[in-house]
Amino acid sequence: MRLSQIAARACGFNTEEPSNDQHPATRLVAMADVLKQNNCKPHVSAASSMVRQLCIEAAGVFAPSLAWGFGRSVQAAHHLGLLVVGLYAIILPRVCPPWLDQNIEAEADRVGNPLEKQKYIFQVTVTVLSILNFMCLAMLALASRAMKSDAISRLVAEAWDDGKARAHIIAEFRQAYAISVRMLVLVVLIYTSISMVSDMPNPVSFVFGWTPAFFPAWVMMQVVAFIRLMAALSRNEVEVYFRELEATGSGCLEAQDFAKQVTPGHWLHMLQRHQVLLKNLNAMSRSIAATVLLFQNVIAGSSLLLLWVARACQQSPTSSSGFVLLAFVLVCSGIAAMLPLALITDLCQSRRLGRRSLIALADKYSGWPMSPEVHAEYMRFMQHIYQSEAGIYVPSMGLVTRSSLIHKIMFYVKVLPLALAVTFGWWRRG
Repeated sequence: MRLSQIAARACGFNTEEPSNDQHPATRLVAMADVLKQNNCKPHVSAASSMVRQLCIEAAGVFAPSLAWGFGRSVQAAHHLGLLVVGLYAIILPRVCPPWLDQNIEAEADRVGNPLEKQKYIFQVTVTVLSILNFMCLAMLALASRAMKSDAISRLVAEAWDDGKARAHIIAEFRQAYAISVRMLVLVVLIYTSISMVSDMPNPVSFVFGWTPAFFPAWVMMQVVAFIRLMAALSRNEVEVYFRELEATGSGCLEAQDFAKQVTPGHWLHMLQRHQVLLKNLNAMSRSIAATVLLFQNVIAGSSLLLLWVARACQQSPTSSSGFVLLAFVLVCSGIAAMLPLALITDLCQSRRLGRRSLIALADKYSGWPMSPEVHAEYMRFMQHIYQSEAGIYVPSMGLVTRSSLIHKIMFYVKVLPLALAVTFGWWRRG
């Protein structure tokens, strides 16, 4: 059955069979047209097909690496991989093959720890990594579930119908995916470099032994791409309303033209459209809240693990400081991943001078001539838009804004020198 038929029959309509030579993207456009013409809610399978096509256009042949955007078979493969690696992390320190003993002994000599303590550090580390693998498995499942929600399905269908918006979203998605791949390669290179510099007896086995750290890193990169895509979809909806509000004063060469163009009922219509926008943003926030919350917990758990390892390796200032730096970079990266969501909030309600936002645009019309009835509607609209909180809400952060994210990052920047001073042992030297 064709995609356009699925969408139409899901809403109770019949459509003609499309030709066999149609491109998949053409059939998806036809599906979106059917949904729009009949004013019905997009079917889950139809929206999933659109998301899959977005992933293919953004990542090409590597698109199946984005498990949350594909079907059950791809998701099952990722879940099985995370489950196997998590179990491997639990079993490895208990089996303790000879190459692992040799590497742990070399690491203990390098950092100056007793052998038993170094074995304990490794066991605790891989056990926590196994838990992080299971948390990442749940995170992928939540992201896949979010993609099937009505709020995201509707946004995907609307973006697909707008060619310009779709191209912009794909470009942002492609950029986010490229950054994710580079970050994963960087993590692998860091571990490989450590194995080479540390003169490990079994450098290849060292990288293999830390496999439980690579899978959570990749899933976190997937979730970063997921957040960027969700932000791009929501931002497109806000931009549509922004252009509609901006069109209120378009074509008015003189003040009298504005008074004639803006008739009674216009600002009430814009108020109702803003209420719909708030409702949709709240629905989007609820859809991604669980995934984002678990993502932040994984980031926090990974950072705490790195700080604990830094404390355990205090006999080696270089190693300890390196783990502190890794924890700092990880925390700041997790905060920076929320930036696309913060830009949506700023576009809705930022009041900073010169900042592009709905409030600043609406306030621009305050000095334009209006009839008493239209002016009363405008004041009602302004009261609503000033008092309503608009943007993306995350339970652990509240309304995500750029200023709140910057404050968090600056806090860690201020704490970092103190942490490095302690790990380097400067306080011992007076």
